[in-house]
Amino acid sequence: MSWSARWSGCAHSWRDGAGAMARTLGPTNGKSLGRSATTGPGRTDQDFAHVIDVSDQARRHRRLRRRLLLMRLAVCVMALVTIGVGGYPLALQYQSDRRLESAASQAAQTVAEWPYPQAEESLAAASAYNERLVQSGQPVMGEAVDPFARVQGGSQASNEEDSQASGDEEYQSLLDTGGGVMGSILIPGISVNLPIYHGTSESALASGAGHLYGSSLPVGGESTHAVITGHRGLVEALMFTRLDEMKVGDLFYIEVMGETLGYRVDRITVIEPDDTSQLRIVEGEDRVTLMTCAPYGANTHRLLVSGVRQEIPMPIPDPQDAPGDVRTLVAWAVAVAAIPGLVFAVIFSRRRTAPWRQIRHASHWPR
Repeated sequence: MSWSARWSGCAHSWRDGAGAMARTLGPTNGKSLGRSATTGPGRTDQDFAHVIDVSDQARRHRRLRRRLLLMRLAVCVMALVTIGVGGYPLALQYQSDRRLESAASQAAQTVAEWPYPQAEESLAAASAYNERLVQSGQPVMGEAVDPFARVQGGSQASNEEDSQASGDEEYQSLLDTGGGVMGSILIPGISVNLPIYHGTSESALASGAGHLYGSSLPVGGESTHAVITGHRGLVEALMFTRLDEMKVGDLFYIEVMGETLGYRVDRITVIEPDDTSQLRIVEGEDRVTLMTCAPYGANTHRLLVSGVRQEIPMPIPDPQDAPGDVRTLVAWAVAVAAIPGLVFAVIFSRRRTAPWRQIRHASHWPR
């Protein structure tokens, strides 16, 4: 048989088979078969778009992104509220510290402008007062009302009539630089720089540190023991809040009438409120004791940080050369380091979500 005859037979057989298949499938299936077999460019693009369409997934991602955005906003709001709640007292304390430091500096500047020998005469009068105090045996020690008691016997500690110091005109006139300030207390290790006022009335302690009436005036000298008091745990001011951080060997300074007196801590004790045995003058000693309430947040006891006089610059340095406040330096370092860390975290978070932006384009693809 020739090749043309064979090819003609095969073609007839293929057409007969296709016709039989069409009759078997019926018109509907045959139409579907025809559409599936169609390779026109329009139909192919539609089928391809249907296969790769991710618009539903893109919508889900957009919803998820909105939720994440809301969560981030909520976290930011909570963070801001937390910072505000925690930062407000810190801001008050910072403002108070600057105000009290300014008051101490202003008193020192006033003395610096006095004509000679006004400051020297004031120091001499204070030393004479201290000598008489030793001879008297210190019959009075402190105010009629405990300076750290809010209420005692129905009388507020802030009332000036409860302050014995306010009624002693000689005492009030000694070391007076104006406004009742007699000098300042500096504790470099805990960032304290407070003006020292006459007496320990509530008005005095609200303005800085107070000198305990009945103790030696803080001008140094043998057989002297000055007691400086300060509040602790106030929301609006630190004052002596960190006094419990001091250790034996730490330094503090008294600035009075242009003089700077240095002291090294040699004992730290806690006493009952009515115990004055450790506040009295010891013959031959030149001592200053810092007193505040203890424990923190309560007024049940008194914390005493006491130091003896040391010469400047040897064996102890000037105040500006004394060991500083490490805790404050660390806090500032952490705060400064946290700012770039927060910026990096925000940038890194945005980079992680960047691929989702590509999926958003699926909603614009042809269907």
